[in-house]
Amino acid sequence: MNMRFFDTYIPGGHMINMSLFWEYDTRNFDFVKNKRLVAERVITLGRLNDWYAAFDMYGGIEGFRKIAKDEVIGLDDKSFNFMCRALNLKEEETLCYKRKQLRQSYLNS
Repeated sequence: MNMRFFDTYIPGGHMINMSLFWEYDTRNFDFVKNKRLVAERVITLGRLNDWYAAFDMYGGIEGFRKIAKDEVIGLDDKSFNFMCRALNLKEEETLCYKRKQLRQSYLNS
């Protein structure tokens, strides 16, 4: 798998920018319980170091890739496209894509 976006990733020592979660009490923020929210914020608003911190938290690039594929649902088109390209995901295999298609079929019926 070609992960050219993340060639410089070395596991460990990355800290996520807590301002990504401005509306939450970050003193008691549960990163396991809120992994979908974390992934969505990192994908839409995060800098490279935030991506690396998310990789550290969720089992490396592959762990984060699984969350992005199986749990992320609320992305704008630009962020969705970047997520698929950066993590080498086929659009059709993501939950985000499937939910969008389902929503469109309901609106068109």
